[in-house]
Amino acid sequence: YVIPRIIYSDAYSSEMVAYADLILPDTTYLERHDCISLLDRPISEPGGAADAIRYPVIQPDRDVRGFQSVLLDLGARLGLPAMVNQDGSPKFADYADYIINHERKPGIGPL
Repeated sequence: YVIPRIIYSDAYSSEMVAYADLILPDTTYLERHDCISLLDRPISEPGGAADAIRYPVIQPDRDVRGFQSVLLDLGARLGLPAMVNQDGSPKFADYADYIINHERKPGIGPL
């Protein structure tokens, strides 16, 4: 099996850059919104399950977008039903908007 294209996204350069066909610079954890559920991680215990929302504390000092926002933009450009409104416009402006407005079911958000 041959992987046709390698798309790499990270805030830092690593050994994968040499193998990538497309490199998408990412934000650091201090520069992006994030939605983290510990329910699906092996470090979580049943009695101590937790979720977290990460809020950026600094603005990026370079031309970069968070990878989650890039994926949402790509999904909207591809016209994926969960990513676009009925008129074809993007449903979410960026990942921060997604965290606030996405519902897996009515009244149930991303976590």
